[in-house]
Amino acid sequence: MILAIDTAGPVIGVALGDRLFQQRVVRGADAVLTPAIGELIADVELTGVAVSVGPGGFTSLRVGVAHALGIATARGVPVVPVSSLEARAALADGRVLSLLDGRKQKAYAGFYVDGVCLSGERDLPPVEAIGLAEGPFVAVGEGAVVWRELVEAAGGVVQADAARSPVAALARLAAGRLDAAIAPEAVRLSYLRDADAKLPVSR
Repeated sequence: MILAIDTAGPVIGVALGDRLFQQRVVRGADAVLTPAIGELIADVELTGVAVSVGPGGFTSLRVGVAHALGIATARGVPVVPVSSLEARAALADGRVLSLLDGRKQKAYAGFYVDGVCLSGERDLPPVEAIGLAEGPFVAVGEGAVVWRELVEAAGGVVQADAARSPVAALARLAAGRLDAAIAPEAVRLSYLRDADAKLPVSR
């Protein structure tokens, strides 16, 4: 039984087996996530925890990963970290452009063909991000909805319910990677950009 957690976008999600929870959260993901996870894992023996490690919103990512690491440590199980773009790309087949709204007029993007990222994960202006896709493609993720017109102008199709949580796909990816699971303390976040807040420079 793998607990999957994704908080990279505004629709946060948790999955365990065939049980799925997802909810759009503007702020305060912690208050929603904690009871949802508690209900799912009560009296369940976990095999591992899968979590989206970025890119995505700085604060929401930290909330999701903190929950994942805390549960993995408490239960003595390993963690399978998965790219939030890869998890979304797994919602479709073939040529897939995975997009997240990175705010500040930028997009987190990755172009996948049959599950393999050909572009690398990028932080780009929306037009350039969509330009990563070559030929016909399907766009998934929150960004696909935000920039639907640009996607369609580039010859892409926005998948139905493109902004839904990818936790079910995340759990499937993790199930095939349990042999590569790592200890909670080895998990690292992938932000793709520096945080806005900077530590003061000592004089």
